[in-house]
Amino acid sequence: MNITPELLARYTAGQCTPAEIQAVEQWLDDPDAVADAITEIPCEIRQESGTRVWARLRARNARPFWLHYRYYLSGIAAVLVLVSGIVWYTATNRADEAAQSTVRMEAAVRTIRSQKGETRQVTLPDGSVVMLSYDSELRYPSAFLGSVRRVVLVGEAQFSVKKNPKQPFIVETAAARTHVLGTVFDVKEYPGEGSTALLVTEGKVRFTHKLSPKSEIVAAGMTGLIEGKRLTVRTVSGAAAEVSWLHNALRFDDVPLVQVTRELERRYNVSIQIRTETLKNQRYTGAFKNPSLNAVLGSLSIAVGFRYEVKGESISLYE
Repeated sequence: MNITPELLARYTAGQCTPAEIQAVEQWLDDPDAVADAITEIPCEIRQESGTRVWARLRARNARPFWLHYRYYLSGIAAVLVLVSGIVWYTATNRADEAAQSTVRMEAAVRTIRSQKGETRQVTLPDGSVVMLSYDSELRYPSAFLGSVRRVVLVGEAQFSVKKNPKQPFIVETAAARTHVLGTVFDVKEYPGEGSTALLVTEGKVRFTHKLSPKSEIVAAGMTGLIEGKRLTVRTVSGAAAEVSWLHNALRFDDVPLVQVTRELERRYNVSIQIRTETLKNQRYTGAFKNPSLNAVLGSLSIAVGFRYEVKGESISLYE
């Protein structure tokens, strides 16, 4: 019986008669015949019949066939090894690149923190200078590579920003975004105090409320204040136009006593407890130059009307 591609296709599909099956399997048992005829069999037929042909040859231990095609099979093995190697290398390389990228991202972010009673000066990668106030934190990249220079502030800091119109400078806090090209300004937003204060001493900035569509231009000699959903801007002068903590001063402008005590805790690294609830909302206005803690407490107690007790670094206020 003549072994044709069509016959092999029917054999692979299980559609041969018993006589055809016998003829094909006898032909498969003759490796020399297979070797001579293999070039006449179309590639797609060889691929389709591969499983049954190889199963048959393995069952017969047809070593001569392997010998005829040892170089061909070695080539396939080499290709498989190469492909496996490429897949392994690509997967490993991608994993290494992802890990290295994560390390680079983690290494790229720097965090500087000041403790209570401490201020710090930070020079940013672009040469801008930041004075970090008491108990504050600044996060910034090791290099400003994007279209903007972006930093994140928790607490208070004064920024002296180098001018670069092609790469604006942005200070992010939880509630506000301050956008500048080059200027000097102070931003203050401590967690839990519910307000963001801005004081511009040189140039001008755009002050944006992140939780509402409100945005204002704030120029030198002006302050901006975000409380709740409100954003207000006003002009100031004299001592009010200065960043008090930079001059070792304290200034309170009609603020509740609880906010005053938080400021004293940060500045003097003490713990202050208001024992009488009604005292917390008593408001205070006043200013001090180079003050000691005792001087501030004495003045406050007279103005607001309370007594206080000092035990080490713990202070209690009560009526």
